[in-house]
Amino acid sequence: MTPVLDIRTLVLIYVGIRLGQAVVLLYLWRVQRNYPPAKDWAIGALMSAIGLLLFAFRNAAPVLVSEILSNALLLPGWMIFDFGIAKAAGRIPPVKIGLSLCALALVALVWTEAVSPNYAAAVWIQNLVFITFDLYAAYACFRVSEARRNFTFKLIGALLVLLVMVCAWRVAGSTFAATLASSPTLPRLFWIATSLVTFPMITLLLTLHTSQRLQDEINEQARHDTLTGAYNRRALAEFADREWVRAVRHGYPFSVLTVDIDHFKIFNDQHGHPIGDATLVQVSASSQAALRADDIWCRYGGEEFVALLPNTSIEQAMVVAERLRSSVEKATITTPNGLLNVSVSIGVAERSSSQSSWADALAASDAALYDAKRAGRNRIAASGSTTTIASTVA
Repeated sequence: MTPVLDIRTLVLIYVGIRLGQAVVLLYLWRVQRNYPPAKDWAIGALMSAIGLLLFAFRNAAPVLVSEILSNALLLPGWMIFDFGIAKAAGRIPPVKIGLSLCALALVALVWTEAVSPNYAAAVWIQNLVFITFDLYAAYACFRVSEARRNFTFKLIGALLVLLVMVCAWRVAGSTFAATLASSPTLPRLFWIATSLVTFPMITLLLTLHTSQRLQDEINEQARHDTLTGAYNRRALAEFADREWVRAVRHGYPFSVLTVDIDHFKIFNDQHGHPIGDATLVQVSASSQAALRADDIWCRYGGEEFVALLPNTSIEQAMVVAERLRSSVEKATITTPNGLLNVSVSIGVAERSSSQSSWADALAASDAALYDAKRAGRNRIAASGSTTTIASTVA
């Protein structure tokens, strides 16, 4: 073998690749502190790079010591990196099983070095651990179902499978001479070439995924009310347009609830804005707890909320509205002066053939809301009729 292809040179090239990867991922983690997978990628890549560096200079220390130190960093580092990919893909990695596998492999490697020296066995033990973690991460990537993330993770999964195949060929060439007769060093050359391409590509794809996720978070935040967490008016328009078109196309019923906190301005003036904000949060939480999974809850403005009820007739909507009204009435707001209660009035309307858009249904539910208020508040009213609730505000 020529000096360029000696094992130390190969490992140092590989170390350089992983160190570069670690630097990029450490910076990514610094930018995305609130994203746990970014931390796993950075720590895993750094541990792997240091472990490989120790392995490259193992002749500078007793072999047993260098083997233990390098593999004690390399094996769990590889696991942490791959498990970070699995986390990003929506999986919960089996950390205890992974750590147990690393510990068993480390014991076996010490045995093959100190007790019963066997280079081929050591190579296979170490790389089987790598292959196992890579295959698990690849499986997690291929199982991603979210359309926006699907293509990115499928590319990462394909690159991990490619690494597994090249790693298996390299190990087979090192231990069983499973190489081409004309080029016995080809597996190692191909391993280096593949690593030079795949690890930067994986790093780029992980960065791209993080950027996509950040953009999704920004878009999601732009659609939510910052105080209550309910959808805002912008999101209301998006959902209402979608559900209206679906209802018209398929002939589904579609109902709207307009919800208003009774006497909120007086309540706010008496108890102060902080208590008023806490009340808005509590009313929103109690209301969402009373709604169904497919219902859409939005803060329309001030103390007024809107609920979109897809595939729901006005009779069903009245049942939901009463459950919501009762849920709010039973809730309490903690204040320095004790517990307080509030109530809501609710207007209910269903889509009709005479309406041209969801805004007409919203206007009908808003008109019903004022009927409920004029009838005494703490009650629900449907378009054209009022249902009285025999409850009083505490």
